[in-house]
Amino acid sequence: MQKKKLHIKSALTLAASLYTIHVQAQINVNLPAANITARTDYQQNFTSGTYTSALGLLPTIGVKSNTANFSNTLGGNGPAPLNLAHIKLVSINNLTVLGTFTEIALSTTNQNIFAAVASVASGTVLNNLRLATAGFTWVAGTYTAELFFLAPGLLGGNVITPATHTMNIIVPSFITPLTTAGTTSILVNNLSFYRTPAGISASKAINLTNTVNYRPSLQTGNSNFSFSTTLPYNSLPVTTVSSVATTLTAIPTATPITLSTTAQGLTPVAGLAVPTNNSQTLNYAFSIDATKLKTGFLQAGTYSVPITYTWNKPTATYPTGTLQAQGVGSLEVVVSDLSEIIANQSTVNLTFSTASHYQNGVNQDMPAHLKLSKTTPYNVYVRATSANFASGVNSVPLNVMRIGPMPGQTGMQTVTLSATAQQLINGAAPVIDRSLNIRYSIPASETSKLLNKPAGTYTTNIIFSFVAP
Repeated sequence: MQKKKLHIKSALTLAASLYTIHVQAQINVNLPAANITARTDYQQNFTSGTYTSALGLLPTIGVKSNTANFSNTLGGNGPAPLNLAHIKLVSINNLTVLGTFTEIALSTTNQNIFAAVASVASGTVLNNLRLATAGFTWVAGTYTAELFFLAPGLLGGNVITPATHTMNIIVPSFITPLTTAGTTSILVNNLSFYRTPAGISASKAINLTNTVNYRPSLQTGNSNFSFSTTLPYNSLPVTTVSSVATTLTAIPTATPITLSTTAQGLTPVAGLAVPTNNSQTLNYAFSIDATKLKTGFLQAGTYSVPITYTWNKPTATYPTGTLQAQGVGSLEVVVSDLSEIIANQSTVNLTFSTASHYQNGVNQDMPAHLKLSKTTPYNVYVRATSANFASGVNSVPLNVMRIGPMPGQTGMQTVTLSATAQQLINGAAPVIDRSLNIRYSIPASETSKLLNKPAGTYTTNIIFSFVAP
């Protein structure tokens, strides 16, 4: 009898020792960047120890967190709520078990994930974790909570060992552009852009997802724009990329730059914080003011340059070291073939009222008479719309009149008025709002054609044009 008592005492002592051993396991969840980007749930199976059936009867298995949330142990931006993690029992001893399977949102309150209707064989407990990514802004780092699995045994205690697990959600560091850089086009298709001080602008929207701070920067592949055109030109334009200014719109800390072959940051060095829901649209505004348009983009055609968009993590930001994403595209400025002639005075009068006028001829100077704009080399022609100056049934031949430059006006010749277009200017360079001072005259050599004409006002309409109609 004494031996039997010793045997029983030994067994009880062993059982007591079994439940006082404390072992804590690690569950590492590497949350993929793809799930953060797509805001889709991530699922992963994990073991929560071993279930011992000999010590259990119709068991229930529950789980809770011993911590109030997932706290940051590395990096991160603050705690993550427990209810991002959803846990469901998969199997015990590699067999799907009978009973009630319930997915629960993790909390500090114990919740059953299994209630058996019969005894279950001993073995590994396999669970499924579903991590809801859409409701949280993930910043690179490690988020940690302590999980406790409880399955009460027949004799008390817990029949799952180890019962305590440290769950680590490991968030990767990444910067991912979701939009291709492509081509950004600035379309100069109206002369008003040359006249408005602000000039013209165009924007490029690029979507990014990220889990780290980043600093956007830009650089060009060449110091000058390349130029191509199918239109006439006098000489190939040489336009520096610094003619274009760039900034980020709707970013309070944005730093404007002018383009360069050197990468330039568009924000302070600290960069931009991880945005809500890890997604952000950056709007790059490219602008050319009126002065730069006139000096660099007068000739119609396409000006283009390769451009590299870069997003760099500040070196000191967790994790330390470099992290960079890039996109390569191009910037083009497309200048249309634009033209305009404006006559600032619509009526020109040459009056013959004295003998001196007939003896010496008459001049009528018209300062700033014409204003010209053209984005290709141009000619200017002038013609009358009728065969003569007419006053009722009476007429004076057109060829009594000369049209040409006022003294000091360059780049223009004097022509004799005709119903056929006569060239005043030949092959002038592209220009915006060129002012022309015009002299209308009837020289003394032509006044004889006015003699014996009835008094009256003799008129014709005169047309200035870039082409000879």
